[in-house]
Formats: sequence, C-alpha cells, structure tokens
Amino acid sequence: MSLALIIAITALVGVVILAAAVYIWMRYYEARADRTFMTQDDRGFKRALEGKTVLWDYEESVVRGPSAPHIEFVGLDPATGGRRNVKLMDPKTGAINLRPHYCAPLPFEATTSDSHKVIVEARVQFSLNRALLKHVYEIQEFSFALETRIQSAFRSEIGKRHDEELRGALHEVERAVIDHLRRVEEEGDEAGEPGMALGVRFHTANFTYTQPDEFSAATIALPPGATPEQQQQAIARAAAQRAQGATQGVLSLRPQQIDQLSDAFKGRDPAATAALLAIFEMQTRQNIAEALAASGQLIVVTPQELGLISAAAQRDAALNRPAPRPAVEAAAPPPPNGGLRSAEPRV
Repeated sequence: MSLALIIAITALVGVVILAAAVYIWMRYYEARADRTFMTQDDRGFKRALEGKTVLWDYEESVVRGPSAPHIEFVGLDPATGGRRNVKLMDPKTGAINLRPHYCAPLPFEATTSDSHKVIVEARVQFSLNRALLKHVYEIQEFSFALETRIQSAFRSEIGKRHDEELRGALHEVERAVIDHLRRVEEEGDEAGEPGMALGVRFHTANFTYTQPDEFSAATIALPPGATPEQQQQAIARAAAQRAQGATQGVLSLRPQQIDQLSDAFKGRDPAATAALLAIFEMQTRQNIAEALAASGQLIVVTPQELGLISAAAQRDAALNRPAPRPAVEAAAPPPPNGGLRSAEPRV
C-alpha cells in the first residue's frame, strides 16, 4: 500500500470522525429535572427528552423557531406589580421550563349560589408535566386554555356557596379548586379520554375577592351603533346618576342589595336594627317630599300624610293635648229677690 493511499484513508477517517463529532454535538441535548425539549417528526409530536440524549434519527428534530407553539401564561411582574406574559419555551433553543410558576389571570366575575357577584383575583401555582407535553404541543392557545380552566374551577366552587358562607370558607374553596383542577387534568388524560388534559401539574391555589358596589352603580345604556358623542352623553348620564345615588330610596334596591342588607342585620342587637330601619324610613319619606317638591305644583299636605310624624309622636301629642272647653256654658242660678240687691242700712 502506497503512502499516498494511507494518507488518503487516514484523512477520510478523520473527516468521518469529525463529521460524526459535529453531528453528535449538534444533536446532543441535556434535559435536566427543570428543563426539557420536545421533538417532532413528519407525523407530529414524538417525545419529550429526559436526561442526556443524542437524536440519531435524522427525521427527529427539536421543536423550536417561529413555527413552535406559543407556550406562555399570564403572570405578575415583580418590578411593576402588573401582569405580563411569561414564556415557558425559548423559541431559539426550544428549551422548556419545568419549574413551578404562578398564573395570575386578570380579575374575573363569579356568582355565588344566592346570585351575588364577586370580583375574584386568583393565583394558581403550576408546572408543566413532562409526561404529558404532547397535549401542550397540540394546544393552539395554551395561555387562554390555562386561564379558562382556572376561572371555571373558581366559578364552580364559589357558585356552590352563599356569599356569607364564602367569607369563612376561603381555604376550603382553595383546596376544592386544586382538587377540581387535578381531577379534570386526570380525566383529560389519554387513558380515559373524556376530555383533554393541558399537560400541567397544579400545586396550590389562593384567591381574594371583592364585591362590586351595586348601590352606586349606574347603568350605561348605549343604542346600537352609538356615535362617540352619544357614548359621551351616556357616560355623562351615568355619572349624574351616580352623583344622585345618595338620595336613592329603599324601594329602588335590587333583590341582591336587599340580601346584602339582610346579611348586615344578622348578629346585630335589636336597638341597632331599629336604628337602621328608622334611617331607611326617614330616607323614604325624604324621597317622597323631594318628589312632590320637584313637580313644580303647589301641593298642601300635612306632616301626618307624609309620614314625617310617626305614630308614637302622634300618640304623645294626643296625650299632652289640653281637654277641650265645652261649647255652651251652663246657666248660673238666678240671684235671690229677683235679682234686686237688698237695701242695706246706711250709717
């Protein structure tokens, strides 16, 4: 064998080894406990990598780039306190974050079993499930699907309770929400297939809620196809209605507001309840008087007709009233001697 042939074979072997090393370097991935990669082929999702792996199959590639799914969620920004979209996949490398995160959807409405509306601010800790990343790969809008499932779980559990029960059952609702989310995730796995899993592990849930101020709420009625001027006029009318909300009487309260008032009366002593009822009565009487005065006509009514004098005050006035004098006085008896004064002797 000539020296030239030996050199050529050696060079060829070196090139093959170098090419193999480059191929291994380019196709080598290290998936740790807190990070993984999804792979795909011409049939779609293939697997989620675990540990140190080399993709020997040239048809298998890591999911990344502009065509990769948008795996993100709404979280809190520690710098501003607002909300921001947090990406769980690096579009350049395809690395997927498996660490726990807190999803914080925008405040949403829920309704209790007695038709009370509450504004819920929820925080749910979750992490992606390496074993179920196929579902994450297939979901078109992961962030929307995650928020929808969280909101649905909170609405379901809050809707099982009255509003007065909700105040003392926050931890029970949080535990029930996590159980609800885990149960739906398990039922949506491929084994049972009654639904679709998100490919998520749910860890903790917590929430706070506030009740909207229905007493000062003003309805903004907009006609179909309203112009900007009409919208401004409607907003101005709503603002005027809110400004006049202080003169609103008890007869204009909605059933939910009356229920809130009844909740406020629970546990109060009779004197406090009587004082509140007296305030409501006075407010209603004031509304009647203002409505009559606003008509622009001369109306003469007595305080009793307006109810401005209570029954107790009328009873006290009747007891303190002096007795009436008789209409005709009795005739006095005639004096003796026919009314003639008897003569008296003069001295």
